Amino acid sequence: MRLLVIDDEKGMCWALKKALEEGGYEVLTALSGPEGLSMLKRENFDLVLLDIKMPGMSGLEVLEEIRKTSPSLPVIIMTALSSLPVALEAMQKGADAYVTKPFQMSTLKQTVEKVLSGVVVKKDSP
Repeated sequence: MRLLVIDDEKGMCWALKKALEEGGYEVLTALSGPEGLSMLKRENFDLVLLDIKMPGMSGLEVLEEIRKTSPSLPVIIMTALSSLPVALEAMQKGADAYVTKPFQMSTLKQTVEKVLSGVVVKKDSP
């Protein structure tokens, strides 16, 4: 399984890459929305982990672009607790799940596994 992490914090990208690779995933990272979208055009991924708050292009804008080109690609939103209303908006716009920062890596891994296995279902699904 190939995962793409889009987060403007280098340290967060590094930590997520290491933790998820230990779980057997292949992980690539992007430090901005445009960089992530460019990677999505060139390569196939099974899931995207997307930070909601990034300079230039927000996670919501990135999510909207992903939904235009890859409507079924699972997306997990990562957000600080203070931006929880934005995460809920992201769910309405098609995100599959969200995790609030700071989070335990074990919680994130469980969320990734649930989304990839189809256990987490979008609210608008029957």
